[in-house]
Amino acid sequence: MSTAELPVSQSAARSSTARLTLLLCTAAAVFEGFDTQSMGVAAPRLAAEFALSAGQKSWIFSAAAIGLSVGAVFGGRIADRHGRKQTLIVSLLLFGIFSTLTAFAVGPTSLFLARLLTGLGLGGAMPNFISLSSETVRSDRRLSAVTVIMAGMPLGGSIAALVALGERLGWDWRVIFYVGGAGPIVVALVMLRLLSDSTHTKTSVNRVAIASVWTTLFGDSRTATTLLLWSAFFFTQLVLHLMLNWLPSLIVGLGFSTTDASWMSLCFNLSGSFGAVVLGHLHASALRRVAVVVTYAGVALAMLLIPAVGKTFLFAAIACGIAGVFTIGAQLVLFALAPLYYGYAVRSTGVGASVATGRIGSVVGPLFAGALLTGGATSAGVLIGILPFIVVSGAAALALTWRRESG
Repeated sequence: MSTAELPVSQSAARSSTARLTLLLCTAAAVFEGFDTQSMGVAAPRLAAEFALSAGQKSWIFSAAAIGLSVGAVFGGRIADRHGRKQTLIVSLLLFGIFSTLTAFAVGPTSLFLARLLTGLGLGGAMPNFISLSSETVRSDRRLSAVTVIMAGMPLGGSIAALVALGERLGWDWRVIFYVGGAGPIVVALVMLRLLSDSTHTKTSVNRVAIASVWTTLFGDSRTATTLLLWSAFFFTQLVLHLMLNWLPSLIVGLGFSTTDASWMSLCFNLSGSFGAVVLGHLHASALRRVAVVVTYAGVALAMLLIPAVGKTFLFAAIACGIAGVFTIGAQLVLFALAPLYYGYAVRSTGVGASVATGRIGSVVGPLFAGALLTGGATSAGVLIGILPFIVVSGAAALALTWRRESG
C-alpha cells in the first residue's frame, strides 16, 4: 500500500517518522563530518605540542580511516542481519566515546589508538545512516535525498573549523574533540528513545535469507558495478581525505597563517555542503553523465588553482571554495549512488563494502601527501601530484552511469 492509499492519520504518522529519521541521519552525518575534519584543523597546534614529524602526522591522520574501513565492513553486515537502528546507535556511542578520549591523548601512540578506535565507530555508523535515509524516501528521490543528507558531513567539517577558531578565545585543540565526542553520544541517545524500527524493517531480518558477502557484491551480474564503485570510492576519497587532513598544513606551507588556514578549511567545507546539494540534483537528472564530467573536471581545476593564486587571502579562499564544491560534491554523490545498486536485504553490506574501500583510499591519501612532503615536495607539488587520481576516479564514476540499478 502506498502512502497515498493510507488513511490520513497513518499517512501523517509515517511522514512524521520519515522526517525524524532523515533529521537524525543528517545529525549523524554532521558529526561524522565534524570528526573527519577535526584532526586536520587541530593538526597545526597538536603537532607542535607533541612535536610530531610529517610521517607521524600521516599515520595519525590515517588511523581513523583504517578503523573506519574495518568498521564499515562489519557494521554493514551486522546491520543487515540484526537491524540498522541498533547497529547505528552502538556505532555512534563508540564513535563519541573514543573521539572524546582523543582529547586525553598524551603522545603519538595514544593519539593513534584513540583515532583508530574512533574510526571503528565511524565505520559502523556510515553505511547505516546512508541505508536508512535511502530507504525512507521513494525510490525516485533517493539519490537527491541522500545527497542532501550527506551534505551534513561538510557542514560538520565547517563547524569543526569554526570551533578551531576558538584558539583566539584561549581554547586549545582538545575542545574540538570534546565537542566532536559529545555530539554523536547525544544523537545516539535520541535515536534510542525516538527512532522506531518500522522505518527500516519492511521485512523481518530474521525471516529473510541473507545472501553471502560474495553473492551480494559480485552475484547477479554486479561484478563490474561493484568494481567501478570501489574504484570511484577509493580514488575520490584518496583525494578528499588528503585535502581534509592536509589542507590547513598545505595552506600554511603556501605562506598563510594558521588562522587563515582555518578560514580556508571553513570555505572548503561550507562550499562543499551547499555545492553538494546542487550537484546531487544534477546527478539525479537526465544530465547525470554531464554532471560527472563537470564534477571531476572541477576537482582537477581546483587543484591547479590553489597554488596558482599567490598569497592573496581572498583568491586563495575562493580557490579552496571551488575545491570544496567539487571534491566534496563528488564523494557525496557516490555515497548517494551506492545504495541504488544493492537490494534492500543486503544494502548495508554493499554500501559498507564501498565505504570501506573508499576509506582505504582515505588512508593512502594522507600517507601519500606525507611521503611527498617528507621527500621535499612543496604544497603545490602535493596538489598537482594528485591529478592522476582524479582522472581515474572520474573515469570510474562516468562508467558507473551505464550500470543497472537494483531499485
